[in-house]
Order: sequence, then structure tokens, then C-alpha cells
Amino acid sequence: MSEAAKARSEGEVFASLSGVSKFYGSYAALKDVSLTLRRGEVHMLLGENGAGKSTLVSLLTGANRPDEGEVTLLGRRVEGLTPAYAREAGVNAVLQDFALAPTMTVAENYALGREETWGGLLSTRTMREQAVAAMAAIGVALDPDLRVDRLSRAEQQLLEIVRALGGKPGALILDEPTATLSHDESERLFAAVLKLRAEGWAILYISHRMEEIRRLGDVVTILRDGRLTGHHRLSEVTNEKMVAEMVGRDMGHFYPDIMPRPGNVAFETRALKAGGRLKDASLNARYGEIVGIGGLVGCGKAEVARAAFGLVPVDGGSVWLDGAEVTGVGPRAMLARGFIYLPQDRRGEALALNRSIAENITMEVIGRSGGLGLLAYSKLSSIVSDLVRRLNISPAQPDKQVQELSGGNQQKVVLGRALSLPRKVYVFDEPTSGIDVAARRDFYDQLSALVANGAAILLISSDLQELVHLSHRVYVMQEGVCVAHLQGEAITEDAVVSHAFGAAA
Repeated sequence: MSEAAKARSEGEVFASLSGVSKFYGSYAALKDVSLTLRRGEVHMLLGENGAGKSTLVSLLTGANRPDEGEVTLLGRRVEGLTPAYAREAGVNAVLQDFALAPTMTVAENYALGREETWGGLLSTRTMREQAVAAMAAIGVALDPDLRVDRLSRAEQQLLEIVRALGGKPGALILDEPTATLSHDESERLFAAVLKLRAEGWAILYISHRMEEIRRLGDVVTILRDGRLTGHHRLSEVTNEKMVAEMVGRDMGHFYPDIMPRPGNVAFETRALKAGGRLKDASLNARYGEIVGIGGLVGCGKAEVARAAFGLVPVDGGSVWLDGAEVTGVGPRAMLARGFIYLPQDRRGEALALNRSIAENITMEVIGRSGGLGLLAYSKLSSIVSDLVRRLNISPAQPDKQVQELSGGNQQKVVLGRALSLPRKVYVFDEPTSGIDVAARRDFYDQLSALVANGAAILLISSDLQELVHLSHRVYVMQEGVCVAHLQGEAITEDAVVSHAFGAAA
């Protein structure tokens, strides 16, 4: 029996947390939580945003230290674990907030921290070859000489995963790794995870997608409000029980039945071209319906929204709103016309991280409030309180800086700003990326309310189930071209994937 197989069969403990607690003042981010990572096992970690998942990961990677309890790594209790020590021991992590150097190339980023030298000089050729080989091993095709700031969010995610897999073998921590990946890229990641499990890696996988949890996981640990509420072998627990332990209530039917109320065409693109990646997109959205856009990473689906909103120059074609051409008018003018675009990269483009929850949510409202008198302040406060409650933003402290929130709660703040004013057209780009099951359902309910009020919604999503269950019509992009328009019973996961790959007739 190979060493990897032996390690897997014995379930050797690679790392563990025992009775750990982490406090920030009187707030307990974690309270008396235990978790064990075993070689040859995929350990799922489930919990709402703010439940303590990120804090738990920070203890395993050495980014934080517990106030109570102990951390064990490779059979030894570790006092004062540091990131460098954790990496040297074989702890590799892919987190939601990427640790890439934007002005360096793909190959240079891959080699960071493990540079190759020859005669005292960097061996750039060797490092480039290593990066290319590592990407090829899991089917990732990125230009090794391209600067990272030229990559899309999804492409940066892939690079982070490749970097982690190139680290010292041991443990792999993946935090919502498929949040922005296409079906194809996700499948390749799943294959890599299962291969690593077979080789004896210990894997901690954070996800809000039940399909992934069931497909990959061996065991699951569930957190709520910083406390352990469940630990199960996945073969012995139902989805309903996991959700109940995570949110404290039964979620019922997950995807709501949103009735379309189609009216006039609200938004339209005609043979739109932009940014070199978008070559020909003709699509429309009517008032009172949700229109989805699907496709693989790099297919141009995000560029449709960015070009329409005025974030990238339009190279050809046109954009129409309420029957009037608005090609290239710019974001400020589009907002004034009732068109809002919520980007995929919340930290880089959608949030003022050093500002409060309240300031971020009311960013546009303030400019229209007609001054800062008592009436205006009362109105702003009411808007913020209502949205914090409706979206269950945690902690529910409007004056808290957004940079102190978990990734999922930051996404809720972005959604809150979209809902802070009435709009005609809402464009959501990967809106549920990194948010928990309960928050996703809350967001879907908001979509239902918007449709009922007659808004037009464009939903760009890599989550096939979300796209298929929520959309009344779906456009599929392939290599910058809108290749399919699916309606009614034709909207299926197989159909979206088939058209995205160009396999459909």
C-alpha cells in the first residue's frame, strides 16, 4: 500500500483546533469550537456569513491566534502559529480575498515565496515553465506573461488555486472556490480536489452550494454565531438538517417561484462589441422579468453589462434604454436613468472599504437627499435600518467599517445599495458569490419583489442552478458571441452548458 493510501485509510490527523475561542472585545467570533482535518478526507465547513468560518480559517493559517483552546499541527501543539510556519508545514489556502501582486505576471505570482535561483540570480525561465506545467495539470489556460491586473476576477481565482496546489503537500483550504468559476472550470477543480484526497491531502472546503457539499465532502462541520451546531458524516445527514443547524430555521423550498409579468422592452443591446472580448451581443430584458446570461469564464457575459453601463468603451453596436439609445453615456448618466450595475468584484469596484455600512448603502441616496438636515438624516437612518434588517447584515451595526465584515456580508452591503433607491433596470453580476444559504434565499425574495413591482432584471451568474431556476429567459455567451436564447422548458442546465461549449446544434 502506498504511503498516500495508507494515510487515507488510517485517517491520520493533519491539523486540529480544540476548544478554540476568539474574542474581539465582548464579541465572540468563535466560542469553544473544535475541528479536525484528516489526511485523505474532504471536510466541509458550512455556516452563514458572520458565523465564524473566516476566523476559524485564520487560526489554521496562522493569521490569527486563539484566545482560548489549542492548535495542533502534524501531531504537535503549536503556540503562536505564524503564516510562514503554517505554509512550511504544508497548509495551503485559497481565500476570498486574493493575495496576488497585481503588477506582476501570472508566472511571477505563481513563483512568489518559492523562487528558483541559479548562481544567485532568479531563474525566470524555470519559474515560468513550472507555472505553465502547474496550470496545465488542472486544465487552466492563462498567459504566463500577462500581468495579474489584466485578468478577470474568475481568472485570478484560478491562479490562486494553481498557486495553492503548487505548495508543499499537506492541507488545502478552499473558501468558496467556485464562486466565480464556470461549469467547466468547476469540474476541473472538483477533479483536482478528489485527486488530492486520493493522494492523502487533508482538505477543508467552505461552500454554500449543497451540490458541491454532497459531491465532494466526507464530513461536515456547521457553525452558527461563532459556535459549533453540528458535525456529521455526510452520508448520515440530510440537507434539511444541515440548513436548520446553520440558520436555526427551516428554509422550505429554496428557489422561489417568481412569476413573470413581462411588459415593454426596458433594456436592449444590438450587436454590441467591446473590450476585445465582447464580439456580438444582441439581447433584451423586459419590465417584470428576470433575464439570465450564462457562459464559461471569459465568454464575455460580464462585458455586456460593463459596456452597457459605460465602464468600458463600446467598439461597435448600440445600447438602448426605454427605446432611446444610450450608447457610451457613462455610469453617472445610466444611474440617473434608473439603470444600476452591481459588479462581481465587490472589494475592488463596489465598496468604499474604509467607510461604514450606512455610508456605503446610502452613497447615492445622500446625493439626492437635498441636504443633511434632521429630516434627511432621519430618512437615511430609516433606509439603512430597513436594509440591514431585510438583508440580515451581520453585525447589525450601521457605523461599522465595511472592511471589517466577512466577504458575504460585504456582498449584502452591495446589494443594499442597489435596493436603496427605486430603479428601472437592475444588473447583478455574480450577486450571490460568497453569501450563505439564508442570505441567498433572502436575496431571491428581493428579486421576486422587484419583478412584482415591474423592474427589469439582468442576472449574470456562474451558478447553473441559480440561473436556470430564477431566469424567465436565458442568453448563452460563447467566445464573445451571444449564441443562444432559451425560453420556457428549453431552459435547462444541460442546454446552457451545451451552448456554452458550442456543442448544441
